[in-house]
Amino acid sequence: METFSVVPFLQIGFYVVAIVYAIFSAVLFYHWQSYSMSSTVTMQTYLAYALCSLPLLAIMAVIAFL
Repeated sequence: METFSVVPFLQIGFYVVAIVYAIFSAVLFYHWQSYSMSSTVTMQTYLAYALCSLPLLAIMAVIAFL
């Protein structure tokens, strides 16, 4: 009898989250490029988004694959 492993579900879940993150990032980039008034504010927004979200995505990858 095989034991139930949750690892494949974690990995599939990570891939789903990564795809949603990529789509959301593309939409965010498009909207900020199209509707932004200040390039300084746009750059600050990109920086804040990257600094807040990429570490979380990296943590999820470590949990899913290690």
